Amino acid sequence: MYNSNAKINLGLSVLNKRKDGFHNIETFFQEISLCDKIEITPAESGIQIQSDHKDCPGDERNLAHQAAAALQQTGCQGKGCIIKLSKQIPIGAGLGGGSSNAATVLGALNQKWECRQSRTRLTDIAASLGSDVPFFMSGGLAFGTGRGETLTPLLFKPVYRGLLIIPPFSISTREIYENLSLTNKRKITKLKGFIDNFYRLDPWKETLENDLQTVVLKKYPDLQDIINKLYASGAFFAQMSGSGSAFYGLFKSEDKLRECSQYFAGGFRKLLFEPIYK
Repeated sequence: MYNSNAKINLGLSVLNKRKDGFHNIETFFQEISLCDKIEITPAESGIQIQSDHKDCPGDERNLAHQAAAALQQTGCQGKGCIIKLSKQIPIGAGLGGGSSNAATVLGALNQKWECRQSRTRLTDIAASLGSDVPFFMSGGLAFGTGRGETLTPLLFKPVYRGLLIIPPFSISTREIYENLSLTNKRKITKLKGFIDNFYRLDPWKETLENDLQTVVLKKYPDLQDIINKLYASGAFFAQMSGSGSAFYGLFKSEDKLRECSQYFAGGFRKLLFEPIYK
């Protein structure tokens, strides 16, 4: 059984649109303790996906399936597997569940199938599957540039506890990016210059902005109330992760964290987490 951890974005700046249709970004990726469970059983042939979540595709649309198929093409064409996914990471929430599953499957099958692919080769395969997949090959805390696949690991280990607030709907990443206003010129951001001061938690609120959050709140203005409640409850930093729909609050106090979770009712899903460092 493998843990396939989620991530949050601590700030996300969209610099410009690339010629290949993707966007250049800057962001801080943070691996968190929320995770899916993956069981992988070698088989004589084929790739089977089994999941306990009704919205998780069981065919080639699943990134875990794509990861296994890509690894087959490296010289393991005669190999097969059954991949069982126990989903805890909300789908379509900006937490990277599908990307994490793909990275976990790549690493596990490389061993189980005895493909003997290097770490560099696996990372190249990961980048071909999705912009966030390379981060999950290493995890921890990292500064991401390019599409998010160019990573600089950070040695800082800020101490906090987190609360995820998940609205009862998902948000389309494609739709959010399509509604983002950009010029053709590369935007200058303050995220990269903040790396050396990242260990200082107090400036996060003023420095680590998420450009996609502005787009989401324009379409779903009621979600601003989530951030307001998190800050009012004592969070030192609150933001949307990625393109949403998940929001999170980070707390220095365990008591304030648990007290805050009582303020969200209705259809909101609430999940506690801790940062994971390597």
